[in-house]
Amino acid sequence: MNLSGYLTGTIKALGVQSDWAKNFNLSKMGLKESFIAVGLTLVFYYICALAVQTQRAIMIGAEAPMAIPLSAFWLILLLYALSFVGCVYLFTQVFDKQDRFRAWVIVRHWTVFFMSFLAALSLGLFVLGFLPFSWAITGVFALYLATLIVDIRLAQKIGGFDWGAAILVGCVIHAIGLAFILTGVMQVSA
Repeated sequence: MNLSGYLTGTIKALGVQSDWAKNFNLSKMGLKESFIAVGLTLVFYYICALAVQTQRAIMIGAEAPMAIPLSAFWLILLLYALSFVGCVYLFTQVFDKQDRFRAWVIVRHWTVFFMSFLAALSLGLFVLGFLPFSWAITGVFALYLATLIVDIRLAQKIGGFDWGAAILVGCVIHAIGLAFILTGVMQVSA
């Protein structure tokens, strides 16, 4: 895995450069590597959840953060991570763009990998005491909202949709992911 190449390719794919594909392994092996990246994002999301639980403990005056139910946490996050693949598969099948499926999934997986790393870094700095929670969570919310922009841009650039259809596709992908996140929040807070 060439992380610096994938980061460069991700920036190019989201920008206006058309040579983004040369930075990615778009083969079947590259698709498998992108799923490894998605698996690693689960660790980053755990760091984020731990930071939120730490802040919750501070706010209620508890001595330690409440335990995160790991089985529910991993299941919800796995469904969240894989919901994108299901959405893209349906969109590429319905709109006869199957040739774009692999590239779209690979680029989106690596984009989310880097974005979730930044979120974990931000909230990890809070857990370590280097950053106030309000600053850390603001950056994380900005990154989360940026995933909507990423989904729209990738639907347009890699998915081959025109501007209006790309907005619709990006919003549907984002809404389904948000439904899984909210399900997880309800599970943890119950």
